Amino acid sequence: MLCLGGPEGKNYDGVLRMLDVLLSHEIGEAEERKILQNDYEIQMTQTMNEEVSVMCNLSKGVMEKGMAKGQAEGLTEGILSALTKLVKNMGMSVEQAMTVLEIPDAERQNCRDLLEKQ
Repeated sequence: MLCLGGPEGKNYDGVLRMLDVLLSHEIGEAEERKILQNDYEIQMTQTMNEEVSVMCNLSKGVMEKGMAKGQAEGLTEGILSALTKLVKNMGMSVEQAMTVLEIPDAERQNCRDLLEKQ
């Protein structure tokens, strides 16, 4: 693991800044190429352009994977919360609550297992 810091950091220059630029999901490819060429005097050949593109796609892929994981976890937490409230406040069984929430049969055992862990 490598902490890149940020523009405010005292060691934010050289290789750390270059890695931050390459791995950033906030900076577009064109801007990354411009920074590499102007600040680091790296010639933007066809091969280098392809490498920058790969790095951009890598950082975007990591970000998208993290977002998908977070969304899935949030959805699961919301479902478990709704199940718990239906059981507690409405006097439903877990099965009745899952029916009301239209939880597919294939996911019901997982919900039961997660509810037991709470």
